[in-house]
Amino acid sequence: MKRVIAFFLTLVLLLCLTACGSSDTESETTTDVVAETSDDAQEAADNAAADAASDVEEEEEPEETVDTTNWEGLNPLTGEATETDISANRPVMVMLNNLKQALPQSGNSQADIIYEMLEEGGITRMLAVYQDISSVEGNLGTIRSTRPYYVDLVAGLDGILVHAGGSNAAYEKIASLGVTDLDALSGGASTLFWRDKTRLAAGIATEHAMYITASDIADYLASSSLRTEHEDGFSMQQSFIEDGTPSDGSAATVITVPFSGHKTGEFTYDATSGKYLVSEYGSAYVDETTGEQVSVTNVIIIMTNISTIEGDSKGRISVTMTGSGIGYYACGGKYIPINWSRASEDSQYQFTTMSGEQLQLGVGKSYVNIVPTTCAISFVG
Repeated sequence: MKRVIAFFLTLVLLLCLTACGSSDTESETTTDVVAETSDDAQEAADNAAADAASDVEEEEEPEETVDTTNWEGLNPLTGEATETDISANRPVMVMLNNLKQALPQSGNSQADIIYEMLEEGGITRMLAVYQDISSVEGNLGTIRSTRPYYVDLVAGLDGILVHAGGSNAAYEKIASLGVTDLDALSGGASTLFWRDKTRLAAGIATEHAMYITASDIADYLASSSLRTEHEDGFSMQQSFIEDGTPSDGSAATVITVPFSGHKTGEFTYDATSGKYLVSEYGSAYVDETTGEQVSVTNVIIIMTNISTIEGDSKGRISVTMTGSGIGYYACGGKYIPINWSRASEDSQYQFTTMSGEQLQLGVGKSYVNIVPTTCAISFVG
């Protein structure tokens, strides 16, 4: 009887152990599956989070700015990278004739900046600015006389002025501001200038036939004792960004700038190149040397007081170049209103947005229109 009872007790114990072992095995197997599922879910969640973070980073990536705290390796007039360091160069600034009968101009498409302003009688002239004159090809012209407000621009950029004469006030300003100039009518550089015989033979007036070659300017400066680099402490004040399109700007596919009843400028945005194509007198504004239409990344309009000088027999004008005012900036097919200021005759223009932030120009060439406050500028989207 005892043996039977012992048998049954042993049998029960074995059954319990088997049941417990089966239960442990199932439990371990289930735990492994849950762990694997949990790991997969966590990995998927981590991947999704990483993707989401990546998307956020792409959306919130700031605009690519150009570090202009150190201009080495950059063109300070355009923000463009350069193969050699030209940042210390004093820019060469050339007075260009803009009468319709004197067109086309030469070398204008290679300018880093073009300034345009009124002169007497409602005509305009351009001041073409070249940071590295040694890289410019061909002729520059036709060259005309200067006025005191152009001299102010040259002084502000510590530039070298190229011109053919000027008003008495301009010469006085050249002397008072200590501007370096190459004058076709006097001085050692006068032999560099020449009149185009083809134009003269075609009956074009002599004042519309004066040229100078960019390489001659470069050679003359290299061999002269003139200062060709900025002094320590000089810095270009403008700032650049790879894409200067105003994010909050209004559409500006076509910009019309009527300087006077004699001259109207037009800037048409070309989405393919991302630049504004310049026209005047109802036609493309082209470079005689290259045959190219002038195109720029940035269009700046400065509105200021312009008036005829009382008692001036030639009807010369006065342009307010200092103080502050409003204007417009266009880039990438959009424009915004801006503020401008200029502290003195030999300082640079400062541009800010209406909220007071420094204006960021797009990397590339600029066209600056300085017009009367009454100028009826139009923007078409």
